[in-house]
Amino acid sequence: MARLNTIEFLAMNNPARRALQRNFEFPKFVEMLSEAGINLRGKKILDAGCGSGYGLELIQKEFKPSRLVGFDLMPEQVERANKRGIPGAQARVGDITKIDEPDGSFDAVFVFGILHHVPAWREGLREIARVLSPGGVFLNEEIHGTAVRMQDRLFGTSHPREAAFSWPEYRDGMREAGLEVLAERQLVWEAARSFLARKR
Repeated sequence: MARLNTIEFLAMNNPARRALQRNFEFPKFVEMLSEAGINLRGKKILDAGCGSGYGLELIQKEFKPSRLVGFDLMPEQVERANKRGIPGAQARVGDITKIDEPDGSFDAVFVFGILHHVPAWREGLREIARVLSPGGVFLNEEIHGTAVRMQDRLFGTSHPREAAFSWPEYRDGMREAGLEVLAERQLVWEAARSFLARKR
């Protein structure tokens, strides 16, 4: 998993990013769960790649989990997450390709646009599936490889080429990890999508 560069760090830690997550990305997850008849209230939930912890805050407010854990590769992001003082939430340094949790630990895993930063993103998906309980759900939003490459050209970011996946490749990665896609939604045309998957 790659660290964010300065541009990306600033992009992920500003009011506009939080507004997008609060008003657009997270409501899509809630909508897909509702349509699938899945209730996460009081469940055990992981936010993989939690950044500054705003996703943890939204998850806590919406679902009141019995256990809420977040991790991020960057200690400075974890520090920000812990400073939020989210009731019952634990945030720590961690790697999505080597999740420090036993098999079947969580009822749901959330990922807010992290896997396009991870060269071994397929291993990340396998780890997510491993820590999900049978029938547990994976909620994630991601960016298409073409949009990632365009972002790199326009803004000087440097995402790993291995993670510039197409949607068919990403769906294949989930399927190979043992995750069945239940629903997906366009977020920004074909550039970004939200997915709801279930561990088979």
